[in-house]
Amino acid sequence: MSDRVLINADLKFVEGVMKAGGEDLNKCYQCSTCTVVCPLTPEGAPFPRKEMIAAQWGIKDKLIKSMDPWLCFHCNDCSEQCPRGAKPGDVMAAIRNMIIANVAVPSFLGKLTQSAGGALGLLLFPIILIAAVIFMVNGGEMAFLDNPVIDFHKNMISQLAIEMIYIPALFFGIITGLLGVKNLIAGLSETYPKTDKGEALVPAIIGTVKDILSHKKFRECGVNQSRNIAHMFLFYAFIGLAITTAGVTGIYYINLFAGSNVVTPTPLPFFHPIKIIGNVSALAASIGILLIVYRRLTAENVGNTVAFDWIFIVNILLIVATGILAQTVRVAGSQASYFIYYCHLVLVFYLFMYMPHSKFGHMFYRTAALVYSRYSGREKSIGMTFLEGKQQEQLEESDKVA
Repeated sequence: MSDRVLINADLKFVEGVMKAGGEDLNKCYQCSTCTVVCPLTPEGAPFPRKEMIAAQWGIKDKLIKSMDPWLCFHCNDCSEQCPRGAKPGDVMAAIRNMIIANVAVPSFLGKLTQSAGGALGLLLFPIILIAAVIFMVNGGEMAFLDNPVIDFHKNMISQLAIEMIYIPALFFGIITGLLGVKNLIAGLSETYPKTDKGEALVPAIIGTVKDILSHKKFRECGVNQSRNIAHMFLFYAFIGLAITTAGVTGIYYINLFAGSNVVTPTPLPFFHPIKIIGNVSALAASIGILLIVYRRLTAENVGNTVAFDWIFIVNILLIVATGILAQTVRVAGSQASYFIYYCHLVLVFYLFMYMPHSKFGHMFYRTAALVYSRYSGREKSIGMTFLEGKQQEQLEESDKVA
């Protein structure tokens, strides 16, 4: 007779997975079709079957410390072939959401960003903060609303005031993201200790960056491979917009410290190279996010789109829209551009400050997991199953008692 394995089921975690998009979890009857058809699963330690078992049984501690949900790119080949309609791809996405909620620092932000109500509550902070700063820098008056729109930074809110708001928000997002990554890696290192199959850290980082820049893993997907195009547009748009932001900031400070008009003053003309990069990037972001929205609304094989996804999608869509509109309406001389720019500032602040707690957190967590998979050797099929892990824990406890 085989030894019994005790499972400490966390039913709340199971409910959380189902609410986060894995509502068809209980349809799974462990046929392993999902594992057979998955183009990304490593030989010898495959997914997502074992994650489906763990999610059904509520083995939270193992799922939170599992690397495999991050190796899944939600291509949905598994969901397409599932004979029971259990949608393993959606379950893996839901598990990723739950991991973010559990490893995020501070944890309450990771939970609030999972729902529309929580996200709206968090949005109140930049709405109030930025309005208060604009009010204060204008001496408690809004007289600028009656003036011709020349430059938002001269008329409405100074460059210094913006940096006093956004630099702390950006640092908060980066620091909390790194702390969350630390929690994630701590769990991964327990489940997947480094082996001799692993790469050195620097090659692991370089290899991961190459994969991300080329979107190699997306192209290995089957039914959902076309989303690679939308992600590429959005990914490189973010890089271009980051270059634009850095360029405009650099120009501002060169003119401030080296003398007025040493380089072209801001606001930049439309055909300035930095402006061109910014506008092309905004166009690319528009195409990327609209393709994502279109596919989410029309394609059946994309998978469930839950509040956690829509919050990020809508935020990016509105950032792009308000950025383009603010620029266009300013040139037209309309005072409406002030309000549009204010909305743009609020949305960008939300993205910066809460980025590791939102869907944007994949930038932190998936990247860290992909690097660690190379570093540990997990990419070359190492690891242990959930049941093996439980059995090992019981053996260790037995040894302690003995």
